[in-house]
Amino acid sequence: MKVITWNCKMRFRKEYNLIFPLNPDIIVIPECEDINKIDFDMFSNTPSDFFWIGDNPNKGLGVITFNNIKIEKYENYSDEFKYILPLVLTKNNEKIHLISVWTQIVTKGGKDHKNYIRQFKLSLDHYDDFLRHENVIICGDFNSNLLWKKKHGIVTDRDHEYVVEHLGLKNIYSSYHQYFNEEQGKETLPTFYYHHKKEKPFHIDFCFLSKKLLDKITKVEVGKYEDWIKYSDHVPMIIKMD
Repeated sequence: MKVITWNCKMRFRKEYNLIFPLNPDIIVIPECEDINKIDFDMFSNTPSDFFWIGDNPNKGLGVITFNNIKIEKYENYSDEFKYILPLVLTKNNEKIHLISVWTQIVTKGGKDHKNYIRQFKLSLDHYDDFLRHENVIICGDFNSNLLWKKKHGIVTDRDHEYVVEHLGLKNIYSSYHQYFNEEQGKETLPTFYYHHKKEKPFHIDFCFLSKKLLDKITKVEVGKYEDWIKYSDHVPMIIKMD
């Protein structure tokens, strides 16, 4: 199984031909246009299913599956965490609980999402039962990194640290960090280049996996700046599992 996440910067309708030849099973696409408007018939590997959510038809969160994987929105999805999107994926009676992620800074429902990952942090209690499944994938653009925990010696954002620790208690871990044996906040392969500049790299896209799936990883790849920067300020992350 191959999982890809790529923030396409509202260009997916133009650039999806770059992703499809990689033969994914699951694609998570933050900042995706409404994929109901895209004609996929020109490709031999047309999607098995897709799901999109957004207030702006030009900029939402999309998920596409292939190889007979079907998508159903989790019945207890909460619009309070709009772009923390839980989906149940099914193939041959086997299920995967996918949470696709595109974090926002918003104030909604009386809860202040004062930084990007706060939205995801606040969603963890609501989706606690959903995360208890043996096959869990949490994937997308978190707009966050542990390196921003401190600034000039002052703690400014501990939510990223909390999320990593909380998921770890549920035996859910970052595929990138497990595969490359790197620490959070000390990543050597960026997923985002601020203002498209190579000298301003950050690692803010993640794919967390439950232990059962983590043990099946065969390869994790991060796209190269030179190959992708003309299309988006993000590069794709690709996770391969047996």
